Amino acid sequence: MLPSYLRDRKFLQAASVLVGTMVGAGIYGIPFAFSRAGFLVGTVWLAGLAGLMGLFNLLFGELTLSTEGHHQISGYARIWMGAWGRRLTTFVNVLSIYGALLAYLIIFGEFTHNILSRYVSVNPAYYAILLAVAWSLLWLARVRTMAAVESGLIVIYTGVIALIAVLGIPHIRLANLAVGQHTFWFLPYGVLLFAFSGMSAIPIQRTLLQGRERLMKPAILWAMGLTALLYIVFAIVVVGISGNATSPESLSGLFGLLGSPVIIIGSALGLLTVSTSYIALGSALWENFTMDYRVRPLTAWLLTLVPPLLFFWSGMRNFIDVIGLVGAVAGGLLGIVILGSYLRARKFRLRTPEFKVRIPTFVVWLLMLFFVAGMIYELVAH
Repeated sequence: MLPSYLRDRKFLQAASVLVGTMVGAGIYGIPFAFSRAGFLVGTVWLAGLAGLMGLFNLLFGELTLSTEGHHQISGYARIWMGAWGRRLTTFVNVLSIYGALLAYLIIFGEFTHNILSRYVSVNPAYYAILLAVAWSLLWLARVRTMAAVESGLIVIYTGVIALIAVLGIPHIRLANLAVGQHTFWFLPYGVLLFAFSGMSAIPIQRTLLQGRERLMKPAILWAMGLTALLYIVFAIVVVGISGNATSPESLSGLFGLLGSPVIIIGSALGLLTVSTSYIALGSALWENFTMDYRVRPLTAWLLTLVPPLLFFWSGMRNFIDVIGLVGAVAGGLLGIVILGSYLRARKFRLRTPEFKVRIPTFVVWLLMLFFVAGMIYELVAH
């Protein structure tokens, strides 16, 4: 017997927002990381990080419910960690958005090339720059993705992955799942941390579930479970077919076996997904400059658009390296600030939360230490 809340519209919206925030460009880096580290190693990383990030999201959920009012990450940092916490969170958030926009730039070109390569031969970098500038104009129009759009994308996304899986199963070779090198055992860490990074959706979940906050815990758990399932199915199919030939963005390596139509459909959906993410993240940063720092709209547009373009033009076009660094460093720093805020909120609650995560305090400290170790490794490795 399925729980009754699975038929609750607000519950479904809250779960969809978290899934939609996590599932994006990161999913396309997972098969490549698995093919290099070894599928078994990658699966262990996926299971472990899905559990750790699920715990982290529950702790953040409890933090939001222990605080009066509705805030975003920097707001909770200011309340519980003071002005320095807000400043650090703002800095890391801007840095992480720049990194994410750079990752979207890289994959813009690859997806567009996949779609148009049969008809015209153009350097993918030109596609990337053209799309980045075109979509950036929508920031000035204050276009924002909504929960309904995210929900619709999840349905389409799940359908396309299912289509690729069904058509790809006959081409899977178990020997391809056995490839891997021990020198890449830690490669999946940053990639998966980026792919499971959806912390900005947790405060939105609380807003959506106002009056039904008790559903926040199952909404987080179901979202994490569905996302992990999508990731593992996608990785099995792509790595099982491509093996060592798995491309960094996953899809171009499948052209010869699944045919152009399937890859074009997958690339078109991927382009749509990362485009909406690019518009939403860029719009959020543009608004941060214009609303919080009173920067003129055109100047804010340039401050949002130009830095990622400069990084891209300077040669930073390794998709796996970019999402690994953003996931491990920026995600790790934000995670540490949120966990520090949680420890204070656990001690000095401003309201009684609808659920509590009953774990010893030292487990929270271990989770913070894990984030620190991941940051150090990624920085040293690069």
